[in-house]
Amino acid sequence: MLATASVHPNPLPMSFTRRQWLATAAAASTGLLSHRAPAAAVLPAAAREHRSLKITAVRITPVALPDPPILYAGGAHGPYFLRNLVEIETNAGLVGISETRGGETLTRALEAAAPSLVGQSPFAFRAFEAALMKASPAAYAGIELACLDLIGRLTGLRLCELLGGPVRDRVEFCSYLFFRYAADHPAVLDDPQLVDARVRGENALDPWGEVLTPEAMAEMAWQFRQKWGFRFHKLKAGVLTPEAEIETLQAMNARFGGVEPLRIDPNACWSVDTAVRVADRLRDLPLDYYEDPVSGQEAMGEVRRRTGLKMSTNMCVTRMSHLPDAVRHQPVDIVLADHHSFGGLTTCQALGTFADAMGWSLSQHSNNHAGVTMAAMIHLGAVVPQLTYASDTHYVWLPEGHDLIVGPNLPIKDGHMRVPDGPGLGVDLDPAKVAVAHERYLRSGMRRRIDAEKMLRFDPNWKRPRY
Repeated sequence: MLATASVHPNPLPMSFTRRQWLATAAAASTGLLSHRAPAAAVLPAAAREHRSLKITAVRITPVALPDPPILYAGGAHGPYFLRNLVEIETNAGLVGISETRGGETLTRALEAAAPSLVGQSPFAFRAFEAALMKASPAAYAGIELACLDLIGRLTGLRLCELLGGPVRDRVEFCSYLFFRYAADHPAVLDDPQLVDARVRGENALDPWGEVLTPEAMAEMAWQFRQKWGFRFHKLKAGVLTPEAEIETLQAMNARFGGVEPLRIDPNACWSVDTAVRVADRLRDLPLDYYEDPVSGQEAMGEVRRRTGLKMSTNMCVTRMSHLPDAVRHQPVDIVLADHHSFGGLTTCQALGTFADAMGWSLSQHSNNHAGVTMAAMIHLGAVVPQLTYASDTHYVWLPEGHDLIVGPNLPIKDGHMRVPDGPGLGVDLDPAKVAVAHERYLRSGMRRRIDAEKMLRFDPNWKRPRY
């Protein structure tokens, strides 16, 4: 159990200045100061109830959700992505929920931490930080979010209101575009870890088909624009050759009439010289930013100095502990915040304050996620003033009907998502959907990401690219 400390209300100073003494005397003469019960004794009933709120149980549920064979420098996704759901129960009967990264290692870390939270106040979530961050920032992020959701449900406030109030009610996202194989590719349908019924043709998992050429990518980007209204477009590179990926951006730019901002992210699989050479070819495009072309802060700083392009990262600045080196190496202009990596929404708010001092802006990083994380990202985008670049999201890759929340997938309109109206996160888990996803997790045998192994099913000669 974590220890709690009591604090005496309204402590008086040990000594008074003459001005303080006169002010006190004047207040006493008008009856403003009088002998009365301690402040705790006159708390409103609701406040007393809040103080008595205790965690009675913490439930961790690992789930597996359908993932199409999208590609990046590290391999291929699929057939599922993994997440851990957290539910915190209380003596008031309220339950707070969250979703965090998947994988058996994190599941075990959360399960190991759960007993120490029982009997604690969910308002004291920062007291859990030190121990949980040692296990994983994603572990603490999952617990913090569930506590905040719980507090929101208790108070009737939206999560963004608990965090200081929204500076925007609609949060912008970009289209996150991956080269890919078709959802009904034989390597997918024959995967021994596939345990649900997937079919070929019109009823395949999704309609996007194979996208392995510049022309096919430009067409899919256009379809994303038509379906969801995205105004910013990010190409996940590091799959084809750098020359082919430049051609892809050019084809996308032509499809969009040369006016919509583009991004490229090769996941640090290029050398500094390749990154500088590609940068020269990007100058004629409406480039929003250049994300992680190379590995490490020093190399990123060199590319930034040699090219003068706006640089972004979700690879070399992903912890608060990375910030001192970032001050020294100056690798970026935009940091992609991720509450799973940095360790919670409140830490990402602190990152925003630091970004102000550095002259940085923020966006948000994404990996595969369901609707609870989607809601959290919307709330975070609403409360951080420095988060001015459209955020990433994989949510479009989760087929309709496969989310875990009550009702349909959260809507994206004109490239924006509105802050949910309900208290806390504003979404609820659907027990039936969760049960299906948990059963799928158990039956599939997937316990961690093995993207390189999955890629070898499509191409036995594949090796991680390095240009």
